[in-house]
Amino acid sequence: MEEMRQQELEIDSIIFNTVLATCVWADEVEKAKQLLCEMDRVGCVIDVVSYNTLIKGYATNGKVDACFELYDQMSARGLQASQVTFGILLDGCINNHQMGRATKLFDKMLETGCKLNTVIYTTLIKGFTREGKMNEAMCVYRQMVQDKDIVPDLITFAILLKANCDEGRLEAALELLDAMLSLGLKPDEVIFNNLLSGCAKNGSYELAKHVYENMLKSGIKPSNATFSILIRVYSQCKLFEDAVETLRSQPKLHAVELEPRIFTQLIQCCIRARHGRWVVEVYELMLEHFMPTTAMHSNMLGMCLKLNMFETASELLEIAAKRQALVDVRDALMVLEGARRKRKTVCARSVEASMQALGLDAKQPVLLSPADLEPEK
Repeated sequence: MEEMRQQELEIDSIIFNTVLATCVWADEVEKAKQLLCEMDRVGCVIDVVSYNTLIKGYATNGKVDACFELYDQMSARGLQASQVTFGILLDGCINNHQMGRATKLFDKMLETGCKLNTVIYTTLIKGFTREGKMNEAMCVYRQMVQDKDIVPDLITFAILLKANCDEGRLEAALELLDAMLSLGLKPDEVIFNNLLSGCAKNGSYELAKHVYENMLKSGIKPSNATFSILIRVYSQCKLFEDAVETLRSQPKLHAVELEPRIFTQLIQCCIRARHGRWVVEVYELMLEHFMPTTAMHSNMLGMCLKLNMFETASELLEIAAKRQALVDVRDALMVLEGARRKRKTVCARSVEASMQALGLDAKQPVLLSPADLEPEK
């Protein structure tokens, strides 16, 4: 551009804005600002796009004050701020946690008769949800739907649904889902998973079941994330039989390959609830899909010991021995010594037999710390 000026070639707004955008993209915002001032001095054509480009650069760097200085400068030049201008300013305020400033800016847009759009409304909604101000976010949403020229989009609903679910406001979330469907928008897996997470937070089993059924009816395939959330719901409601049945049938029905963490999650939930029967059943179900690692066995056996579930631990070792699974000798010895200390003779003999079948030396000494064995509750 400097060469063009030296040769007295015309520099129009397109060329100028291209150079500004290049500076901003290269994170040379101050150089872009100097360029703007220089072009203004020589009478170059500077338009709204020029200011928007530079405001965007400062917003990206978190310099909100500089953004508003440019906005004031633009207004002083008689240039009318566009939807893009306000959108950039709003986004800058929100990303830098200046919701008070964002709200004032939005009010100013309404006062000046600025034409609003879905992006501007959604940006403000996003800001309020980030600050945990759900009442304000829903107020903006209601204001949005009252405008006949504006329709919420998938992003609008996704933000509001997740925020309401996180706050445990399931009734409002379900109303949003109905509104979304009435507009012909198709919820995706993330939206349904957010609804299920809300059910998990509230321990609402029946509602979670209803949401899951609607998910399937909508043609959305569940994922490992979906099943992980369902396990949380079942576990909170102490419905371990339903949880096991879900893992047994649903993934196969929808051609989902379960990740190891799904099984370990349910096993841990069963152990915490002291349901040894379901621990063993889930472990056997896990073995139908893959062979657990030594780390997984260590985690399961360690949890059993801490809750004095020696019978369950010995059953797990017995099954592992039959399948020649990978078990660290130290973990097996901890179960053995713990059973001996608690005078659980039958368990100790079972563990010795399992260790022998696994080729592990049951005569090695192992010392248990007080933290390894908690008192019976």
